[in-house]
Amino acid sequence: MAYPMLPLTLALLAFSARPEPDPTSTNALEPCINGEVSRSGMFPSQAMEDAFASYLSWTKHERLSRLVAFESVIDGGVEPDRVLPTREMAEQFEAYMGWVREAGISPFYAFRGAP
Repeated sequence: MAYPMLPLTLALLAFSARPEPDPTSTNALEPCINGEVSRSGMFPSQAMEDAFASYLSWTKHERLSRLVAFESVIDGGVEPDRVLPTREMAEQFEAYMGWVREAGISPFYAFRGAP
């Protein structure tokens, strides 16, 4: 006697019998829930993402190149707080530069999702 639905039933059981994710695992958390990742998931903190959004707004308002901080700080050796309009933005810029260096990614990584 053949069971034509047996392969389908076994396949459904195999895919539905996964264990529930561990709610304490950082892999199970969405961006921002654990406070370690920004809302978009692009930055290690929401403060850094907010500072980058403020930076883009500031450069647009002042009609500056989006790269003004990068050109001045990286190429020119100028301290971020002498280029950027707020101390908080300068601190987040320094934190961002440390993060990309440590992660081994391009300093221009943040511009991937920029409008």
